[in-house]
Amino acid sequence: MNVKVKMSKKELAVFILLSVMSGIMIGIGGTASLIAIDTLEKWGKLVGAILFSLGIFAIVTYELRLFTGMVADIPKMGVKNTWKLPVCFLGNILGVGIVALLVYYTPLSTALIRQSEIIVANKLGAKNWALSAFCSSILCGARITLSVWSVKYSPRKGLDATLGVTFPIVVFAFCGFDHSVANVFYFYLTGTCTWQVVGYEVMCILGNIVGGVILPLVSMFREYSKKRDTKSE
Repeated sequence: MNVKVKMSKKELAVFILLSVMSGIMIGIGGTASLIAIDTLEKWGKLVGAILFSLGIFAIVTYELRLFTGMVADIPKMGVKNTWKLPVCFLGNILGVGIVALLVYYTPLSTALIRQSEIIVANKLGAKNWALSAFCSSILCGARITLSVWSVKYSPRKGLDATLGVTFPIVVFAFCGFDHSVANVFYFYLTGTCTWQVVGYEVMCILGNIVGGVILPLVSMFREYSKKRDTKSE
């Protein structure tokens, strides 16, 4: 479905607000995930992944605007609509920034900063970190699209859709695949801002895009093949 190119000022304001709210959901989910990892030891990563998935569930349920979710629309978006992607991303990182600022002044900050420092150190300290970020982000992007599209293709809209939204997110969060918006939350909490961080984020954004468009492109190819088969009959 093509999204109309022009927006009124009111529609643009709503779009930005939904993007910021989406970032807030990611920030809250990230907060819960980090606390679970810090307090529950070996079970913390699994519980944290489940808690993080609730943020994406809220985004999908209330039709908020998440950059990695919008990526799935790229094949049918049209060049003139691509401006929405950077605007959405900026809204998202503003949202996670708001949450990072708020939790920084709560008793949770010590645990959050401690776990964020571990995550950031592992990401930036990895051998061939740029390639690692790109590959990891592709896997994350593919999971996000699968989650977003599950509502559309689920045979029933109740439990099936709920599980379809949450399970792919639990998988990517548990595996630690790179989500470009969630990563900014960790960078905010640790106060890390270097050229390496910028480079890491760029690779994550590109990887999320590549991973996110795979399923839509396969779907478009399938539809094209069906149309050709129909015409040839």
